[in-house]
Amino acid sequence: MDRDQRSRRQKSSAVPPPRKPAHRGMKSRLGLTKKGAPPERTAPQRPAAPRGNPPPRPAPNSRLRPPAGQPRTGKTPAGQPRAAAPAGKPPHRAPAQQNPQKGGYRAGGRTRPPRRVTQAELLRRRRRRALLSMLLVVVVLIAGGVLSVNLLFKVSNFRIENADGSTPADTGVYSEQQILDLLAIQEGDNLFGFSPREKSDFLLANLPYLDVADVAIQMPNTVVVKVQPATERFTMEYGGQWLVLSDALKVLRTDGTRPEGLILLEAQVADGQSTAPGSFLALLSEGSAQVSTAEDAYNSAQTVLEEMMQQLDENGLLAATTSLSLADMSELNFLYDGRVLVQLGTANDLDYKIKFAANVILDVAGSGLSATDQGTMDVSHQYSDGTPYLTFQAATPTPAPTATPEGETTDGADADGTDPQAQPTPTPAPQES
Repeated sequence: MDRDQRSRRQKSSAVPPPRKPAHRGMKSRLGLTKKGAPPERTAPQRPAAPRGNPPPRPAPNSRLRPPAGQPRTGKTPAGQPRAAAPAGKPPHRAPAQQNPQKGGYRAGGRTRPPRRVTQAELLRRRRRRALLSMLLVVVVLIAGGVLSVNLLFKVSNFRIENADGSTPADTGVYSEQQILDLLAIQEGDNLFGFSPREKSDFLLANLPYLDVADVAIQMPNTVVVKVQPATERFTMEYGGQWLVLSDALKVLRTDGTRPEGLILLEAQVADGQSTAPGSFLALLSEGSAQVSTAEDAYNSAQTVLEEMMQQLDENGLLAATTSLSLADMSELNFLYDGRVLVQLGTANDLDYKIKFAANVILDVAGSGLSATDQGTMDVSHQYSDGTPYLTFQAATPTPAPTATPEGETTDGADADGTDPQAQPTPTPAPQES
């Protein structure tokens, strides 16, 4: 190549190429760009390579090898500027900023890949959340209950009623104000600040003439006292004194002499039994072969006494009953009007035995006893087919017939005209209508 051609090429390469106009976006072309808005960013244009001979290519690993006489360090020697980026290479982009609220964020701009969560860990998280939710619910319920009990439920009403819930209440010898004063509960007290069971026991012990004194609470602010007055029903000699008992065997009072007009009760009482007014007696069933333990004996005697009282009342014999004997549970008996002793035997078929005796004593069918007959009536026997029958032994002997010569008697009869071997004539059981 001659010098002229070389000089023309050098001149043509020295002239810079014409610059292309900046790229305009669609908004700029349509006139939608706002005034004062920053210009749209365009892709950096790569400078065109100069015409002529290309620059020499650097040797491999030239960036890693410092010039001769310079130490091998990764830093630029002090006092020397950094080398500019080679022409044609785009500038280094700054890393995108990370969101601090995401799990992979790390201070200093460094990030780490998200950790892989296993199925077992997911199950543990769910269980932990469920447990925390349950604990939170329990805490809220407890706090709500404590606040409700302490702030909401206050006593403001009192009501005294009969045991069956009817009103007005029959309080016997006491007034309603006496019962409320002894209850010791004031308006404004917490409705759950006392024990109803303890209050009931306290009223029963301090109010002897109440057989029932049951304290209860009624939401949201009422205290209810159910009462039943006690009636003097029995008298019993115990410990050198006479006890006056109610239908529930509650000690009402004590007396030095036998009270009149009460049923004499003969029964075994548990050892160490308290006889103070307001206490209840516990009867024992000694003499019964069917009783195995003290608790069974107590339950048996109490149950039999209640059943006897109920049957006597239903058959019209209770008002004139003079005494009851439960000293031997195999030889139960009662005395009617002080003149007819009715022997019942065991407590089997007790309702039928008392009904049978009542039909004869009250002369229901017209063939029973008169109002003056006295003696012993036995309804504890039965025929071979199981049907009970009744025998009556008069208390006074039958008057002797006409006199006979001295020393002469009828066959098998005594001098007074009665046969010692004769048995009372049995009376068959009445037929059920």
